[in-house]
Amino acid sequence: MRIRSAALAILLVLSSTALAVAQSWPSQPIRWIVPYPAGGGTDLMARTLGVYLEKSLGQPIVVENKPGASTVTGTAALAQAQPDGYTVGMVFDSLAINAASGMALPYKAETDLVPVIHLANVPLVLIVNAEQVPMKTLPELVAYAKAHPGWFTFGSLGPGSPHEIGFLWLKAISKMDALVVPYRGVNPALQDVIAGQIKGMFLGVAVADEFIKSGKLRAIAVTSTTRLKSAPDIPTIAEQGYPEYDFTTFYGLAAPKGTPPAIVSKLNQEVNKALQLPDVRSKIDPTGAEITGGTQKQFADFLENNLSKFRKIVSLTNGSAK
Repeated sequence: MRIRSAALAILLVLSSTALAVAQSWPSQPIRWIVPYPAGGGTDLMARTLGVYLEKSLGQPIVVENKPGASTVTGTAALAQAQPDGYTVGMVFDSLAINAASGMALPYKAETDLVPVIHLANVPLVLIVNAEQVPMKTLPELVAYAKAHPGWFTFGSLGPGSPHEIGFLWLKAISKMDALVVPYRGVNPALQDVIAGQIKGMFLGVAVADEFIKSGKLRAIAVTSTTRLKSAPDIPTIAEQGYPEYDFTTFYGLAAPKGTPPAIVSKLNQEVNKALQLPDVRSKIDPTGAEITGGTQKQFADFLENNLSKFRKIVSLTNGSAK
């Protein structure tokens, strides 16, 4: 009886301490880790939301770009940070891809992070050099590539990148012939597609739009299961003969394991509010990201399903991103 009473007393003390911490949070700047270089869509998302959160939470949001190793560098810094509510970070498809591919990681993707909120989905578009690739539909492209081995060259952002994994999945289910050419970033690959050095790549529609309108590039298909609101004329891969194909990259926010639930809940609430603001949407929508939001559980379920999906995709593409 005494042991039970003592245990109950300890639990009450711990609960009251956690509540007190949550009520006084935040009392210092919050670090927001972005595992990509400054200047991209992920960085814009962090800084845009950071401006609102500084006002609503009353503390500075310090965006820290920590690129490297297919986001492992930044994700490791997040997972290893003190779980006191003063470090959060963005997570992406790479969280599942790196785990599913068997990469040696300094953290466990399933257990070392606490999901906070699903920020946005970012569908990709299969674009091609309009002059060198006269085909206007995916079935035409696949058929020609099969009949002419070595003809279609695809620019990827490196082994393990969502762009490469997504294309390897399409390549596997369509049986098309293609040579994958790795690049160190979007811009070098895009410039080579425009110049005709390679035939095509996956790209965000916002980045490709200018070149599609100029006639230098042609959009063949979008990777999501529904057409884009911003480009409704581009058919999906699914509706062009591959109904199982559903590949959409995402932005999410997470915290280190052990972060007080009350703090995580408050972060979720405040970010949800921010995502509905016209000023925030006016900055995010032009990037091609489709804002989502939602509950912590919804994001946790999404991450679990995403990992399962990528394990199947990596297995289908010979167990490797290469």
